[in-house]
Amino acid sequence: MIRSENTQSVSDFKSNYTKTLDRLNETGEAEILTQNGQARAVLLSPRAFDQLMADAQLARDVAMIRQSHAEYLGGEARPVASVFEELRSKIFDIKRGI
Repeated sequence: MIRSENTQSVSDFKSNYTKTLDRLNETGEAEILTQNGQARAVLLSPRAFDQLMADAQLARDVAMIRQSHAEYLGGEARPVASVFEELRSKIFDIKRGI
């Protein structure tokens, strides 16, 4: 959650960008930039952005695992040997130009 004290206008940011960027990198907290009282952008430190992306990827991975598990429980699983055989066949067809 972004705290209200981490909000500033674009004009203030233009005047104090070094101070703001230093604070972002020190605290790891986000900053909202406003224009005419409306949120226009969110600034993150590189470290906070990387963590956000890692968290999002983990959430996608968990969702995919859950979906795969549900498909397995629903009888949609196939033996790995048949999957590899199908892949080999497709690769062979591609190499032959089919």
